Amino acid sequence: MRLQDMARRGAVALSVGALALGLGVSPAAASGTAPECSVQPLPPTRVSMDTPYKEVPVPVIGDCDVDVSVRVGIVDPRDQVDYVLEYDALTPVDDWPVTSSNRPGTYFFIGDPADTSVEVLPATTVVKYGARAGIRGERFGNQVELLVAGQYFNGVSDRYVPLRDRKATIQILGKDGKTWQFLRSVTLPQDGRVFYRFTNKYAATYRVVTWETDNIFSRTSAAVTVR
Repeated sequence: MRLQDMARRGAVALSVGALALGLGVSPAAASGTAPECSVQPLPPTRVSMDTPYKEVPVPVIGDCDVDVSVRVGIVDPRDQVDYVLEYDALTPVDDWPVTSSNRPGTYFFIGDPADTSVEVLPATTVVKYGARAGIRGERFGNQVELLVAGQYFNGVSDRYVPLRDRKATIQILGKDGKTWQFLRSVTLPQDGRVFYRFTNKYAATYRVVTWETDNIFSRTSAAVTVR
């Protein structure tokens, strides 16, 4: 991690002030002072932890003068400040370093409690571990056998591991060539792979979707056609 990242993660004053004000309450509103301008952070709606480290660009838009600097705190699911973004007229985008040690859950973007001149409009993003999904198919006469596999990124080992004891849904492409239909739900065993055999003498296209959990995003595989 870069030294400046470490410094900006250690913004204790912002953390204490954020907790005192409460999430979703702007410093200006809490103090009764009308802000001079406002900004809106535009984080992605979701951030997938699928590498040990990634930088997530977070732009802002607003009506502040060119000489105004803005600090935006990112509060994690434990109500602790994870990082502080810094903006000015020349830097309308800042990077949020997300590592595999980040806690899954909802992150809130809030203003600096010490600065009542700028209103930071509320924004949130959901952080979870990433997943992988795969499917292979083979025909045996009138029987089709599908091999379904799933993995997720483990934040402790910093690598993808089997998505064991988790659910996945096998889907079949409808006759209209556009609509995916439910075929079967399966539970992935310890090695994250399961076979499913059934009767279908016609060519068809299949895919698998792993189920989303509190900590892991769902993932849809590429499609496979069994003729």
